[in-house]
Amino acid sequence: MISVVARRRRWTLEQKLSLVEEVSRPGASVAAVADRHGMSRSLLFEWRRHVREGTMSGVVRADAAATLVPVRVVEEAQTKETPRPAVAPRRSAERTGKAVAAVEVVLSNGRVLRVSETIAPEVLGRLAAALDT
Repeated sequence: MISVVARRRRWTLEQKLSLVEEVSRPGASVAAVADRHGMSRSLLFEWRRHVREGTMSGVVRADAAATLVPVRVVEEAQTKETPRPAVAPRRSAERTGKAVAAVEVVLSNGRVLRVSETIAPEVLGRLAAALDT
């Protein structure tokens, strides 16, 4: 007769990501990591798949958040009611004398994100994903 009832373990997001990162190291195996932490190998495979596909709750991958959206180019009108903040050009643009354009992204929640045209796409993706909640 079995007298002990095992309870389902709860893993925090940080623990899940730590274990997935451990499995991703060169030479690591899912079986070894799962056995070392006393967990099911299939659960670790599932977490790894969710992270790879960007479907794990609480995790947003910059490339997973990228989608095609309609774009409209409008002439910027300066008004007294809504002053625009100045966009600081990068030093390389200052040296060459070129003006750096600003990109304005209106997120689905109504927030407006203004960035330099020279921003790295992956950084812009992370910013948009973090602010569009």
